[in-house]
Amino acid sequence: MSQTATKKALGEVRLKVAYKKPEALLSEYTRSVGQGGVTLQVQKSLPLGTRFVFEMHNPGVAVPVEVVGEVVRVTSQPDGRYMITVKYDAGMDRGGLDAVLQRIFDLQAFEKLRRYPRIPLRLLATEEETPFAPPYFVKDLSRGGVGLEVEMPGLPASVKVGMPFMLEMELTLGTLMLHGEVAWTSSGGAEVLPTFGVTFGTLGPDTVERLEKLLSLESLPPAPWRARICFGMDAVMKMP
Repeated sequence: MSQTATKKALGEVRLKVAYKKPEALLSEYTRSVGQGGVTLQVQKSLPLGTRFVFEMHNPGVAVPVEVVGEVVRVTSQPDGRYMITVKYDAGMDRGGLDAVLQRIFDLQAFEKLRRYPRIPLRLLATEEETPFAPPYFVKDLSRGGVGLEVEMPGLPASVKVGMPFMLEMELTLGTLMLHGEVAWTSSGGAEVLPTFGVTFGTLGPDTVERLEKLLSLESLPPAPWRARICFGMDAVMKMP
């Protein structure tokens, strides 16, 4: 990944970032939009309302993906620098986003082991029913299942193959509830966090519609993006 920043016009800052893989681009896009904003340290102060354009490029896609932001807070620091808070918006132009999604679908069409293409995400998920549970991150999502990462040295005892699972998210179309069971696990390593994959059960028509809208990034949660997960009987009790 490489990046350059330019000030194209008064009141606008454009940041250009290049990604080698479309999956890396989309993962960063969902992370940025999902957070709803970012705080940056800069050398010079910027007026409130300054427009940021986060321009994301991939060699296989002609049209860049854009995340638009606005400076909503500026705080001076003792060393003479400034902390600026930029509030993100997904933007209205989907040309680049649709092209990146199609590029991912095209590349994954050659994978024989997967029935459905997967979309990379970076979404925080919490296990609300379990006190002191570690944070989870949704890494990828497809019509057939979801992959998650656990931010701890090893997998929790509740994460084992065959364990019932439920993931819930609030979308613009309503609550998305995805149920299934843990299909595989990986304990990770010295520099790799533990991960596991879930295979979805039979999903109802409304759920499928909402899932498809999320996979196309047409029906997004309000920022900051959050998901809720549960395992075992807690998951079974919520299943339709």
